[in-house]
Amino acid sequence: MVKANEFLNVCQKCKATCCKMGGPDFTEKEMKKVLKAVHKNYFIKLDKNHYELKSKRGRCPYLKKDNSCEIHKVKPLICLCWPVLSKFKKDRREFLIVECPMTPLLSKKDIEKCKKEASKIPRKIVENGWKMSTIPESELKIILKRFKKFKKKKLR
Repeated sequence: MVKANEFLNVCQKCKATCCKMGGPDFTEKEMKKVLKAVHKNYFIKLDKNHYELKSKRGRCPYLKKDNSCEIHKVKPLICLCWPVLSKFKKDRREFLIVECPMTPLLSKKDIEKCKKEASKIPRKIVENGWKMSTIPESELKIILKRFKKFKKKKLR
């Protein structure tokens, strides 16, 4: 796996673009872990076991000015799996890899580990994140525009 300091350097060079897409969704367990670690509460409950973050201009509120992650030690699966994303096609979970500066540094083993972790993200969160969001329309447009800039390809 890529070493944490190498990860941080790459993210800082790209200005943590992925963290400027509204922030991740959290399960209740993940949310409680962040709060237990005494981080500020930016959570909005969308549904049982599904929380989103209040963002400002599409930025994750836990993204620090130096483009490092304030909650790195307790971040949710969605962040830990990046640049691997999961989605559902009918009843099958599929995986995509996002082309970001981190992608070329990942080995096949790293990608498989990310897929394994991404498969643990509840289906409800994977499928309903955008549908249930309380993020204002103007901010959603900013986030989606940033997301569309990433090339994505299906993983087998």
